[in-house]
Amino acid sequence: MPSHQLRTLILTLEYPNRASYYSDWSNAFSNSKHFRCQVANLFHLGPRRLGRVVDEYDAIVALHSCNSDTLDYFEPLAPVLGNRRKAKLLSFVGNEFNSPYVSMPKRVALLREARCDLIATQLLQEAGEFLYSGTGARIISVPHALNPNAFRPGPKDSARHLDIGVKGYRYPAFLGDDERNRIVAYFLANASRHGLLIDISEDKRLGRRKWADFLADCRGTISTETGSWYLDRDDALIIGIREYFRLKRTGIVISNESWLRRVARHLPTPVKSALWQVLRRGPVGFEVFDDFATPFADLETLFFREAKRSPVYSKAISSRHFDAIGTKTCEIMLKGRYNDILVADTHYLGIEPDFSNIEHVIRRFKDPAERQLIVESAYQHVMTSHTYAHRIAAIQSEFASLG
Repeated sequence: MPSHQLRTLILTLEYPNRASYYSDWSNAFSNSKHFRCQVANLFHLGPRRLGRVVDEYDAIVALHSCNSDTLDYFEPLAPVLGNRRKAKLLSFVGNEFNSPYVSMPKRVALLREARCDLIATQLLQEAGEFLYSGTGARIISVPHALNPNAFRPGPKDSARHLDIGVKGYRYPAFLGDDERNRIVAYFLANASRHGLLIDISEDKRLGRRKWADFLADCRGTISTETGSWYLDRDDALIIGIREYFRLKRTGIVISNESWLRRVARHLPTPVKSALWQVLRRGPVGFEVFDDFATPFADLETLFFREAKRSPVYSKAISSRHFDAIGTKTCEIMLKGRYNDILVADTHYLGIEPDFSNIEHVIRRFKDPAERQLIVESAYQHVMTSHTYAHRIAAIQSEFASLG
């Protein structure tokens, strides 16, 4: 082992899912010359087992999945990590918004208990410091990136079959805006009028290979920044929304915190998908589906209209933006900062917040020369500075600075 390599334990929570960036980050660390990695799945890693090996490593990296949609598996490990003697600990943070299902104060408390040396936020630096300054860790902004091995340039523009393609889920109303859903609705309603061939669905995600193949068959895709404008440290707003959800439930509804939800995480994706379809239609419901079905207008009237937005810019670029860039698929997106990485009308076609220029944007998109300029500019920019290899090199420098 080269002397500069860090013996590293990668903590992840692996269960059947379709979030390809989890694998991208794990692969990036494992393939790096800076880290000699052992990957441990929290599904099979209890406190006792972690305690036996924790001091064998120079570095420990907890990936986004460890705390993104549940804290059940990270919580019992936090005190063990906090008692380590030598390893430097970096924790990524997933789903950096106030959620009815994952407590922000509890997540921050666990990161503090684990004695993180570094916390890697997907958000801009100021937003990361706003959320995690109480942990005692150094906060670093580490957005997602391009995996050029998985998301490669697709066939030439004229050989692609679809004009616009989207595979994902509707944004839930509790995030506090309806921007992405409105853009999707516009294209569903107006694609024929604009002469666009589309394949848009809001009820599924694809695994990494199928997602890459799908993008490579699309001339364009549509998106917005990820996250919420209503980011707070104490969950004050989301607690009120969660209580509203609870009071309006009827019938038998399975809680997201129940043991049944925990068991479901172990199920293969096809089995889980079939179960979700039953719960969507059957006499027994699931609170997440019930909450996601809440109309945005309801929560806007009751909560967001009078709520103050976060004092920091609290939205971010996502892995899916880089995926499209890697396949040279032109992105049509609402204008935003995108972690100050992507520039509107240079790296993507930018829609104004009020949609006032959307027809002009579509006319530009339909020009093959315009599309080519956008995708080439974005691809060269990202390949130069924003691949996972670039991110890992930056993280290695942060570890080195800790001494």
